Amino acid sequence: MRVATQIKPDLLIIGLGMATMKLLDEMVELNAHKRFNVQVLSAESEAGYNRILLSHVLAGQQSLAQITTHDQAWFDQHGISVHFSQKVAQIDTQKTKVITKSDAVFQYDKLVLATGSQAVRLPVKGANEQNLLTFRDVQDVQRLLTIPPQNPAPVVVVGGGLLGLEAAYGLVKQGHQVTVLHRSDRILSQQLDNEAGRMLQNQLERLGITFRLNSQLAAIQTEQNVNGVMLDDGTHLDAKALVMAVGIQPNIELAQRSGLLCKQGVLVDQQMQTSQADILALGECVEFDGHTYGLVAPIYRQAKVIAQNLLKDGSRVFANQISSTQLKVSGIHVVSFGSPVPSDSTAQTLVYQDKKQGVYRKVVLVSGRVHSAVLLGQIQDAQWLFNLYLQQTIISAHQRQSLVLGQAYYERNVA
Repeated sequence: MRVATQIKPDLLIIGLGMATMKLLDEMVELNAHKRFNVQVLSAESEAGYNRILLSHVLAGQQSLAQITTHDQAWFDQHGISVHFSQKVAQIDTQKTKVITKSDAVFQYDKLVLATGSQAVRLPVKGANEQNLLTFRDVQDVQRLLTIPPQNPAPVVVVGGGLLGLEAAYGLVKQGHQVTVLHRSDRILSQQLDNEAGRMLQNQLERLGITFRLNSQLAAIQTEQNVNGVMLDDGTHLDAKALVMAVGIQPNIELAQRSGLLCKQGVLVDQQMQTSQADILALGECVEFDGHTYGLVAPIYRQAKVIAQNLLKDGSRVFANQISSTQLKVSGIHVVSFGSPVPSDSTAQTLVYQDKKQGVYRKVVLVSGRVHSAVLLGQIQDAQWLFNLYLQQTIISAHQRQSLVLGQAYYERNVA
């Protein structure tokens, strides 16, 4: 007597960024991948890589192979099909199928949309697709590596956030002169206060990066290629290339064309469910409760929710939580959480600083509880401080000064 084999449902994932790779890892850990025929469509031609380490590839410190985390062998080992260079043109939600730009058709029972985000391009005079470089993926890195080294003019990077600083670092390591334009009065202005910003800037200047703060790009000057930029104050700067790194925006065009509800991102509920019952969404393309996401921590929590719910276990839900931002800028560690510049007039600010060692620690207390923190250089106590914040621990008056000296010193002063 023949036993009928149970047909597995088709799970289709669009996108192969770090959000999808975390989802696949979670599914493998739970054995959830064995319950589906899992297929992944990637618009890129490369295997799954750690996007955070692209600056190392640009700097020549690592190869693409070295930052690859999910290669073809990994997918084969776990019985997951991956299709590279497949950009999706349409999702037919009525017939539950996906059509790619090469006219390939994929059916699904469940679909996960993980289309990520794209670099924001400022609409300035003289800008076009050819002369605006960005720093988001392998193709961007390959374009940046074609900037002519023999031309002595600097590369201008617009944006002093993490992506801009990482691009600047990689380009300096390639031997280019680099000028960073930033509209704020300090770099990493979302994460650092003025003093930490100055300290980090000084360290990056020693690497050869030049900064122009409180500056905005007004126009790009070109002949055949970029040869200069004009700032909003009328200043002209020579330039041989321009890199735009002023932020990201969710990739929602496909979702919109497919009839999914979107605002800034693809709208999801606490189980990462979109407005279509059989479509989930994940990562930088989503919006939940008015928030979009660019940090790894909340996106990884989203992946855990989806992996669990694919097992028909609805017990895990996603919620907005404050996350600590942990960055490594040109080899320099930075951690922050909460507002770097507190607005509460009753706040107590505690600071430890060693400029020679490049160490800065600031903890802000409000009503005796940790409200925010900035750590530059030495960050080994960051998680402990963040836990004090999450638990809203009352810090007694005689313990407070020891907070910035670290956990070991603090605990010796516990009453």
